[in-house]
Amino acid sequence: MGDPLPEHWEDRPDQKVMGWATPGSDVEIRPTGSGVDRDLDLYSPTGFTKPQDKVIIDGVEFFAVGWPEDYNHGPWRWAPGYRINLKRVEG
Repeated sequence: MGDPLPEHWEDRPDQKVMGWATPGSDVEIRPTGSGVDRDLDLYSPTGFTKPQDKVIIDGVEFFAVGWPEDYNHGPWRWAPGYRINLKRVEG
């Protein structure tokens, strides 16, 4: 049932983030299998995760799905940061 999770994660320092939210409506309108299966979007000024890193938010464990999405390469000098796709750890 999915990829196996690591048995142990290294402790890491707390990271400052800009916020988090449940995935937007694009999840419902995409054809099946074309998007990322995620439970939470985490918005951060840095892309501090790698695939399957554990992230704890309000005491709930999630793991990173893929690499952070980098939104810092637009035509303006504004660097909005990264979206980190998270899946809730269960079991």
